[in-house]
Amino acid sequence: MIYICGDSFASGDSRSTIIPWHQQFTCVNFARDCATNLDISKQVDRAIAEDAKFIILLCTTCVRFDWNGTFYTFHDIDNSPANFNEIQKKILKKYFLEFFDLDLEIYKNKCIIESTIQRLVDSKIPFLFDQGGFEHTKFGATQEYFKAWDFYRSKYNLWDHGDSKLHRPYFHITDQNTHNEVAEYYREQTR
Repeated sequence: MIYICGDSFASGDSRSTIIPWHQQFTCVNFARDCATNLDISKQVDRAIAEDAKFIILLCTTCVRFDWNGTFYTFHDIDNSPANFNEIQKKILKKYFLEFFDLDLEIYKNKCIIESTIQRLVDSKIPFLFDQGGFEHTKFGATQEYFKAWDFYRSKYNLWDHGDSKLHRPYFHITDQNTHNEVAEYYREQTR
């Protein structure tokens, strides 16, 4: 069975007429809206434990954080799936303003992603990964990451195809043709 581990780029919108790429073939989808790279790493551990036949790994931005079984991003604390109260929002905003260290978060998430990819290599389960929003060029990033594992890199970085923030925090690709192309690519890769 194909397993998908990732964030909202593997989510659908039940109100949409678009058939998302990940619903165009049989798979087990562990992806969660606003998931962190740590949560995605845990999804991969579960897919390995369940003896997946192929794993699609979608990484994400480093500015997401785990909290109480859910997630939040410092860019959008007010609309977080974590549903913070007003006092918590104020404290978090103050923390990010005074103490947040982006370089440290980039490094921590790089380590998490590298460890996840290496565990996949060691598992000998076929896989492809998508760097996703981790240091995506849309954020001004210029450094290349994960070059040692380019053999396993998907030809699609789904964050390159996000064309809408209308459905935040999920369902960013609203072009059916893009979903169809991605689905066909992964069907071909998993045969």
